[in-house]
Amino acid sequence: MKVFLEQSDFLRALNVATRSLMLKANLPILSNVLLRSSGKKLEIITTNLETACRVEVEAKVEREGGITVVGRALVEFISQLVGGTISVEKLGEELLISSGDFNARLSTMGPEEFPAIPKIVGGKRIELKPVDLINCVGKVAFCAAVDESRPILTGVLCQLSKKGLTLVATDGFRLGHAHIEVTAGADIGGVSFIIPSKAFSEVAKIVEEQKSVEGKEANVILLLSDDLNQAVFEVGRVEFTTRLIEGTYPAWDKLIPSNFSTSAKINKEELVRVIKIASIFARDSGNIIRMKLGVEGKAQFLTVSANTAQVGSSDSKIPFNLKGRGGEIAFNFRYLLEVLSVIDGEEVGFEMNESLNPGKITAASGSASFFHIIMPVRLQN
Repeated sequence: MKVFLEQSDFLRALNVATRSLMLKANLPILSNVLLRSSGKKLEIITTNLETACRVEVEAKVEREGGITVVGRALVEFISQLVGGTISVEKLGEELLISSGDFNARLSTMGPEEFPAIPKIVGGKRIELKPVDLINCVGKVAFCAAVDESRPILTGVLCQLSKKGLTLVATDGFRLGHAHIEVTAGADIGGVSFIIPSKAFSEVAKIVEEQKSVEGKEANVILLLSDDLNQAVFEVGRVEFTTRLIEGTYPAWDKLIPSNFSTSAKINKEELVRVIKIASIFARDSGNIIRMKLGVEGKAQFLTVSANTAQVGSSDSKIPFNLKGRGGEIAFNFRYLLEVLSVIDGEEVGFEMNESLNPGKITAASGSASFFHIIMPVRLQN
């Protein structure tokens, strides 16, 4: 194998491909990058057995072939070069990389030892707009569980219908819901699958990076295997493959109250400020803060408070627009700040019933399909 390519193109492709690279693996081959040249391109492939990434980069191919090298060393060396054309050549059991007066020889392993990346033949094909995928994944995926004790909750449920693709994620304490318009493939309908949240977040990052690099809004293609155990995202010259989580997702819609007795519109910036103030006094008491929605005199106020015996207490008031009877409810402040960080606009909507019923947070304006449900904490008098 011998190829010539631009250092910037090579580094950019490596940075994308290494999202599926294992730096410390029981199987040494999983710490390697597979390089494969043919035609007018160089393929860069990595896998951690859960996900795989394949990136194509333009190259002048003098000799076709394939080899694997330690990924970390390859990326670090290429990143230190100052640009221009570099040559990549297999010489015996080594890979020689040259750029002007800079040379490196990397140890190799044969391509036949690299795990095969399954291909989806046939299956189901869906097209999504890049901006929709980036926005919706960012607003939902962080709600998935981190704890592997319930693997099903570490994924994002995707429900495909004629109306589009609905995304849902929950860790049992909060739930995120969003909707993506499907530009092609919605006629499939009636299909549900669960994508690991970490993999979905990586896909969103890749889509955003490719959009900025290519400067165009090409649709993201999602391929699903017929048995719904594997998915491939095609983004320009990048293919990201991930396994799907098997199992039945909990009946998430039963967590959502059919109606609310209290609704409010609150300035997002002011709400974030009073929550951060209360968090100073909540860190040593389970991160719990209280929210009291009510009327004082003729004015409507939201009071956010917290107290800890070792630190002290605080309460802050901000004006807001209230409909309904109001009430008091307690939450983990971290859940509130996380959802507020992904909501667009100057105002947020908040709805509640009793203190032990879930609260609902939405953007005050915008699509009704995007919302978050947060489970409350029992109030202590």
